[in-house]
Amino acid sequence: MDFHQSLLSSLNDQSQLRTLIDLIPEFIVLKDGDGRWLICNKLVMDMYELKLEDYLYHNDLEIAAYRPQHTALFEYNYKTDELAWEKGSALLVEKSFVAPDGIHRTWEVMKTPIFDEYGKRHRLVIVSRDVTERKKAEEALHASQEQYRLIAENMSDVITMMTPERKLQYVSPSLEMMLGYSPETFYKQERFSLLHPDDLERFVAAFERTVTDRAIGTKEECRYHHAEGHYLWFEMNMTYVARSGSHTDYVLIVSRNIMERKNHEQQLRSLAYMDPLTGVPNRRYLMNQMNQDMQTTIDNNTLLGVLYLDIDRFKEVNDTLGHEAGDELLVQMVKRISGELGPMDTIARIGGDEFVVILPLITTRGCIAEIAERICAHLQQPWDLQSQSVVTGSSIGVAVYPHDATEAETLLRYADRALYTAKRCGRSQVRFYNEDK
Repeated sequence: MDFHQSLLSSLNDQSQLRTLIDLIPEFIVLKDGDGRWLICNKLVMDMYELKLEDYLYHNDLEIAAYRPQHTALFEYNYKTDELAWEKGSALLVEKSFVAPDGIHRTWEVMKTPIFDEYGKRHRLVIVSRDVTERKKAEEALHASQEQYRLIAENMSDVITMMTPERKLQYVSPSLEMMLGYSPETFYKQERFSLLHPDDLERFVAAFERTVTDRAIGTKEECRYHHAEGHYLWFEMNMTYVARSGSHTDYVLIVSRNIMERKNHEQQLRSLAYMDPLTGVPNRRYLMNQMNQDMQTTIDNNTLLGVLYLDIDRFKEVNDTLGHEAGDELLVQMVKRISGELGPMDTIARIGGDEFVVILPLITTRGCIAEIAERICAHLQQPWDLQSQSVVTGSSIGVAVYPHDATEAETLLRYADRALYTAKRCGRSQVRFYNEDK
């Protein structure tokens, strides 16, 4: 769920991360590849009665020693974590227990494993939601058709009933509130016409599994078309209901709007790939983009330039004007560089004052040199920092794909070497990796 893609490792400001996850009305835990807790939001800390020192860098079995009343629950967490790692993709489970408030609650838990570029365990993202009330409603619906209609017509979730042959039998009035269609209009729609085309196959497969296995609680996430033209994400919970006598069996589908959760996940995914200070991509995004651009370069028989640059004497700015001025310099630097780039180019901050620019689909080495020289010249112009005019300059090292290397990491390393050659030769200049060869 980016927040997959190793969110914590890409954020320098953990206070920003904590503020964000504390705003999300779901229970969030981030663990490392060995199962040790790295961060959780306030809802989790309150539920387990934890302090920071109780969980930080401890696994579930170690935390259980601090909270023996929850030992069984932490052991369950530990076991299902392993199931998620073994599966290698998102695992959805349910767990029930008596919460500290004395109420027996049911939780729906999504565990998403993240692997590093070498396929090793890196992070485990866990998002839990209290579905106690929904489970009670589903049980009541399953017990009695009459009770079902009474509850369904007063729920905000969309309730539908379909025969095993996928013939619509009933849809709750909440459909109009959620999607803008009246039930009468919905009945007249082509079967599944409101589903997003990319989600249709997954929905049908989940429905067929529910019918074949007479399953309870088959879950799927799909997008439905709103009457105003856009799509909304819904989580669907499908349950096969077997009826006696001449009554027809049906599949009960409870659909809940999850757009808020999806939007939060998108925010977190963005943070996982973006530098929070400058707003440009970070190293993780850079490596993914570089590999894509290298393939595009081969397909189009062109060149790809990698520019590795930093700010000459950046430490002096921090030491004399303070770190706020240094941060402002980095932000202004990104704006200047971006002004020299085209829509296909990428700039990324990979740490400190170090930046990398990717120039795909370049026809000649001379074109790469021209862009690099323009950037270098622009960065030598004075900076306005805290009402003071500051002159720094930047050195730029350049490596060219596929001439210098055929792997992204190697290409980046060669550009870095060229950068230090530029610094040794007097700073504020451009040097290519193989310039002297």
